[in-house]
Order: sequence, then C-alpha cells, then structure tokens
Amino acid sequence: MSKPFFILIGLVFTGFAILGAILPGVPTTVFLIVALWAFSRSSPRMTRWLESIPILRSALKEARRFEERRTIRPAVKRIAVGFAWGSAVITAGVAQTLMHPVVISVALAAVAATVVMILIPTDREPPPGDEA
Repeated sequence: MSKPFFILIGLVFTGFAILGAILPGVPTTVFLIVALWAFSRSSPRMTRWLESIPILRSALKEARRFEERRTIRPAVKRIAVGFAWGSAVITAGVAQTLMHPVVISVALAAVAATVVMILIPTDREPPPGDEA
C-alpha cells in the first residue's frame, strides 16, 4: 500500500477520534490506535502532528499504553462499556421501541464493546505519573 493511502487512513481516523473526544458515546482511543498505526507506516511528521492535538492527549496516552502493554486500565474499560450501554439506552428511549434497526445496531455494538473489553487484558499498574 502507498504512503498517501496510509496518510488518508490516519487522517480519517484522527477525525473520528476528535469526534469521539467531543461526542458522548463515541469512542476515541480505538480510532487513535488505527490513526497511529497508519501514520507509523507513512509519516513521522503526521504522527507528531497527531500527538500535538490537545483534545486527544488523554486518549493518546491510553492508546500508547495499549500499544506498549496490550492492556487497558479498569477505569477506561468501565467508561467504554458504560458509554456503549448508555448510548444503547438513550437510542432506545429516543426511538421508543427496542425493535428499531438503529436500536438493534447500537445494542449489538454495545455487546461487541463489552466482549472486547472482557477479552483484552486489564492493566492493574497505575499510569506513569500517577504513583503516589
């Protein structure tokens, strides 16, 4: 695959990550992991640019932690699963039915998020700088 293709993938997923940082219920870290992967294969400059976006710093720290340790902190897991199921409940409330295709899709996404969070190992070590 070509360098421009990876840059395009990185930019698209950076956009998704920014939306995730702004909109409740939309993940951020997962999109950042894909953006980092794409930029690492195409452009160190784009990687530095991504790391300089202030709204993504917290999620970027978690994405780096996942890259290094292949684990996720318990608090991040709770937040991810909570927002996934919160989105399902809100979607069902707005649709006022459980059988609407959008409600079913969001509920299936919540189930998938829950399964993924269960399968990924939990990191019990405190993040760097949080040791007291």
